[in-house]
Amino acid sequence: MGSDPSQKHETGSLETMETSHSLAGSFGRGVNAIRPQPSKALWTTIIATIVVIAGVLVFMFSHQKPAEKTSDPLSTAVLTVKTAKAELKRTNRHLAVNGSVSAWDPLAIGAEVQGLRIAEIKVEEGDSVRQGQILATLNSTVLRAQLEQQKARLAADQAALKKAIQPNRIEDLNTWRAALSQAEANVAQEEANLFRAKSNAGNLQAHANRYLELRKQGAVSQMETDNAVTNSKTASADMSAAEKKVEAMRFALKQAREKLLMAERGGRHEDILISQAGMQETTARVKQLEAQIEQTIIRAPDDGKIIKREAHIGEISSVGKTMFTMVRDHRLELRAYIPEADIGKLSAGQPVVMTPSMRNKREEIIGRIREISPAVDERTRLGVVRIDLPNNDHKIKPGQFFHAKIDLGVEDVLTVPSRAVLSRDEHDIVYLLNGNHAELRRVTIGEPLGETIEILEGLNPGDEVIVTGAGFMKNGDLVRVASPDSADANSDENSPAAR
Repeated sequence: MGSDPSQKHETGSLETMETSHSLAGSFGRGVNAIRPQPSKALWTTIIATIVVIAGVLVFMFSHQKPAEKTSDPLSTAVLTVKTAKAELKRTNRHLAVNGSVSAWDPLAIGAEVQGLRIAEIKVEEGDSVRQGQILATLNSTVLRAQLEQQKARLAADQAALKKAIQPNRIEDLNTWRAALSQAEANVAQEEANLFRAKSNAGNLQAHANRYLELRKQGAVSQMETDNAVTNSKTASADMSAAEKKVEAMRFALKQAREKLLMAERGGRHEDILISQAGMQETTARVKQLEAQIEQTIIRAPDDGKIIKREAHIGEISSVGKTMFTMVRDHRLELRAYIPEADIGKLSAGQPVVMTPSMRNKREEIIGRIREISPAVDERTRLGVVRIDLPNNDHKIKPGQFFHAKIDLGVEDVLTVPSRAVLSRDEHDIVYLLNGNHAELRRVTIGEPLGETIEILEGLNPGDEVIVTGAGFMKNGDLVRVASPDSADANSDENSPAAR
């Protein structure tokens, strides 16, 4: 039988390798023996050994059989994948929001009087109160003493005003009234005396005239005539005196009438004005102290619930310091912060389904949007939506955190299977099937819709995305689409597909 070239090749190779090992061993022994002073022959041996080993390696690689090339590119695909198309899906849109419960109109109740000690507290946190109900009282002892002092001063001012208006006592007025009556009687008496004097003077004048005629006739004596004339003159003098008395009595009557009129009229106008001003000042001071005493009684400004008490007995009141915080009318609201892009989709009166984070998620609460903020925060680009909560749910507490869902109606949205969306470097991505290659595409996702997810930006309807195997590839990888009945098509995306 002829010799096999491959056997000769192998034999030669073995002989060459044995020679190399022998030389290497000799070299090692030689090095150890003559390490201090290597010789030229030793270096020649080392170089020859390296050349022989290199030649053997070149010979071995040159005789290896090349890999068989195939004309099918899919036979070298990195992954076998399953795809799905991005499609429009008609669905009920919801806007998911979060927020905290707060009072609809929180009332901060404090003292209006500075520097008074808190004497009594009548309510505690959680108590329901009515408008005007007493919440606490402050010590008002000093204010009440000042009030009594001002009330006494007010009584004195009222008496002074009364005296200024009528400075005369009733006894004095009666005296002047009596004097007036007496003056009137005197005038009447003197007028009567005057009348009698006039009558007497007239009679005596006539009698004297007769005697003068009789004297001329010699019927009466001169003495009788002189007596008659004298009597007539005396009567005339008495009449003149009576007239003077009447005039004097009439003047006295006038004075008595004026005095009584002045007494009844009262004091001077200027004195009255001064007294009125003093009384008004004291009255104002009394009202001020009464108001301050009323302010020492802290009352509820409206119906509601006390949710925080910061006042303690013995503390000193301070204007501006909150003593109680109260939820007005028991009304609570959820304040949700909405992106500016979604604010336009909402309107007042829309129902909102809410679930407290610390309660049974099946226990849903229905609220309604009451107010949408007219402004958007320039920094966060968020607006505030105020949602009314039911007043009869006593389990709802201010400060609770709620998850809420707002129904936005039915519309067509672009969706892909949720498994097709991956997160890379804080971005959401999908892989599109581009021919036989995977093409990375950034997307903006929206609301999860069961096993699919909404795509807001990045895809168009009909785009084919990779679902199974997407988690193990990179942009540009060569892929093979699995047949529907293939085991690869049903494999989990977390396990690599057939290579």
